[in-house]
Amino acid sequence: MLEGITAGFILSLTLFPGTVWLAKVGLAGRPSQVMAVGLGFWLSQLVWLIVAIPGLMMMSRHLVFVGEAMHAFASFVLAYMGVKFLRTRKADDLSYAAELPSEAVLFRNALNRSLAMPLRLPAAMAILMATGVYLNNPPAWPVVPYVLVGAVIGVSWWWGQFTFLSLFFARRVPVRITLKSLNKIRPFSALLCFSLAVIVLLLGF
Repeated sequence: MLEGITAGFILSLTLFPGTVWLAKVGLAGRPSQVMAVGLGFWLSQLVWLIVAIPGLMMMSRHLVFVGEAMHAFASFVLAYMGVKFLRTRKADDLSYAAELPSEAVLFRNALNRSLAMPLRLPAAMAILMATGVYLNNPPAWPVVPYVLVGAVIGVSWWWGQFTFLSLFFARRVPVRITLKSLNKIRPFSALLCFSLAVIVLLLGF
């Protein structure tokens, strides 16, 4: 379960644009709109993990002969994510130019934008591999529900806390302080991805 919590939290952490967007809606929108965006991103990360956790289990179980290649590819994915974070522009504006759409539209936009990111599934699998989930546990179906429960906790932890902060503190905290806090996520995520890239490589060789 601990590996699922870790993977869910880290996968959500690496969705930096989503966290920034949630803060923007917190400044400009109603509480129901903030919750709609938070729920959309929460659900999108769960979808990736619901696919990745049993998928990685079956790959670890039936593709043992390519285990080293799987770890090498996971390391590449994580290193690439680290580079992308370093090249990502800082958040410098939290204003919303146009009027916010309805809650249903915001929810769909948050969900669809995250699901449209092609790197999220390999990222989810790579992060799971870095936790050593199927090295610490046998790659078998009875393990999957526990990892999934952990993933729900990890994803809920990240999006729950940021939805709460956007609801109750986005308008009370000066924008420059919010921006400063948000922009710390980007270099931290880069460092974390590079570290996980090394860890997953060491686990595979």
